[in-house]
Amino acid sequence: MVKVDTSMVEKLIRGKEKVVIELGCGSEKLDPDAIGIDRVDLPGVDIVCNLEEGLPFFPDECADMVFSSHFLEHMSNVSLLMSESFRILKKGGLMKGKVPHFSNPYYYSDYTHRTPFGLYSFSYFSKESPFKRKVPTFYNSLNFRITRMKIVFYSPFFTRNIFRKGLTWLFNSSRFMQERYEDGLCYLFPAYELEFELEKR
Repeated sequence: MVKVDTSMVEKLIRGKEKVVIELGCGSEKLDPDAIGIDRVDLPGVDIVCNLEEGLPFFPDECADMVFSSHFLEHMSNVSLLMSESFRILKKGGLMKGKVPHFSNPYYYSDYTHRTPFGLYSFSYFSKESPFKRKVPTFYNSLNFRITRMKIVFYSPFFTRNIFRKGLTWLFNSSRFMQERYEDGLCYLFPAYELEFELEKR
């Protein structure tokens, strides 16, 4: 993998009122002003690198936001990338994104998927989870605040999607309903994805 030129990264950051980093951006960034990172040199990519090795070319506390859409599930070393994202975020900065829910049948169709995610996955990176079920937090020293966690139901088939919009409302109506869903109903009503937002304390 090509070594990233830190002076080039400094130029990308310099002068930006808000530094936004998009992980795994592919050929078209969701935010055209974001610094796009991917391992393939595509038109929308500003930095080509292997994100399995982290983000060592970014200085500490340089970013206002790190986000990704259907990218983290492709990573083998999620813990490292979460640690690196925490390191480069400013205090109060946000890590936002979408990942497939583990019950999504399409998740298993993609052979490049490495890591499944569920309702509690990001609680492992927070010392104060908003959920009743608690998970071990001694694997790392990170302390993100979970500000948003939404279970999304979706189908590419129109008539099914109407029903699934109702499920999205129902199972996100309270934390209790979110946990009730994950505690047994997820195999009856497979979800599509999770939307998350984490704040660096």
